[in-house]
Formats: sequence, structure tokens, C-alpha cells
Amino acid sequence: MAKVTANTVSRVEQDDMGPRGPQPVTIEAIKRVYQERGIIFLDEGATPNGGRGVRLAE
Repeated sequence: MAKVTANTVSRVEQDDMGPRGPQPVTIEAIKRVYQERGIIFLDEGATPNGGRGVRLAE
């Protein structure tokens, strides 16, 4: 749905932000698809342990 390859998703999952890591536009495309389907991304400090996170929209 985000129009990215399986290899690209694999690199995103590895959190490899080096030269072979995903481009910001790719991250935004994947994030947009999740948000359109009810996933909310929480910023740093928004979770009980102070980190980032996700949750389902109500």
C-alpha cells in the first residue's frame, strides 16, 4: 500500500539509517499508510516509560 519493496521494509525494520537505510520519504509513506488505518504514533516522552510508541485510534 505504501508502494515500497519487501527489501525496503526489511531495512526499515532493522532500523538501519546508514547509506543503505530508508529515505525519509519512504518512512513517511509507510507511516501514512499505518495512520490511515488507525495507528497513532506517539512522540518521545508520551509513553509511561518516557519513550516513543504506537497505539490504536479510538
